[in-house]
Amino acid sequence: MNFSILISDPLHPDAIAWLRQQPGAHVVVQPEISHEDLLKTISDYDALIVRSRTKVTAEVITAGKRLRVIGRAGTGLDNIDVATAQNAKVTVLNAPGANANAVAELTLGLMIALARDLPQAMQAARAGTKVKAYGTELAEKTLGLIGYGRIGRRVAHFALALDMRILAYDIIKPESVEAGVQLVSLETLLTSSDMVSLHIPLTPQTRHFVNPLFLERLNVGASLINTARAEIVDEEAVLQALQQGKLRSYATDVAQENSVLLGHPRVLVLPHIGASTAEAQRRAGLEIAEKVWQSLTIPSI
Repeated sequence: MNFSILISDPLHPDAIAWLRQQPGAHVVVQPEISHEDLLKTISDYDALIVRSRTKVTAEVITAGKRLRVIGRAGTGLDNIDVATAQNAKVTVLNAPGANANAVAELTLGLMIALARDLPQAMQAARAGTKVKAYGTELAEKTLGLIGYGRIGRRVAHFALALDMRILAYDIIKPESVEAGVQLVSLETLLTSSDMVSLHIPLTPQTRHFVNPLFLERLNVGASLINTARAEIVDEEAVLQALQQGKLRSYATDVAQENSVLLGHPRVLVLPHIGASTAEAQRRAGLEIAEKVWQSLTIPSI
């Protein structure tokens, strides 16, 4: 049996090659397809593979008369209308573990950058001036992890090697916790942490999870790191906390468009590179390619 698969975002070449090797697979790669063209052509395909660029709206799903599977080569599903897909009996798949190490390593890098005031040091070096601050060490400091899934666990593993104390909070109680990690309430985590790192999905319940009340409860002088989703954080509230000295610094891999935090001396903003390593992209591409093909070819029980 033949299946047509559209790849509408950049996908690792090894994943594309693997799909094209499967008997009966007709693979079309259009990594810059517009939303309008996607709507016109999606009815020709049995499966759609995306990353974060393509917005798989209800309109797209409804137009996909043959569509059986939507796969995202990454963790989150916030660019896919999952509810509409479920109602249309379209399977939605992702690759949740593929980027865990890449994002965790970036989180560690941001922690070190904030602790040692690296952005300020770089600016001083460019200006030929002396560094006025010396920063702090991570050893013996307390790291609070909000979200203790694959990425949170990996961050904890790295931080333990730096002799940090680890507190973790998750709305879903983990079945197991790494030695050296203490599960606590959100209140305890916020009031006890020197650094807080966010590792939760974007849902209606987590939108602006970091809000004025959250920051008011936060330990004075703590730093905040966000490698999850921009909308989890109320950036106006973060700006106010920075101005008031409540928050020492903020680092994010995901800022909102025209962010009010851009250019702030105590803010480090990256252009969403958390999963953008060659290794992570290859893992995510191959994992979602295999999952999508299995979903198309193996009958459900």
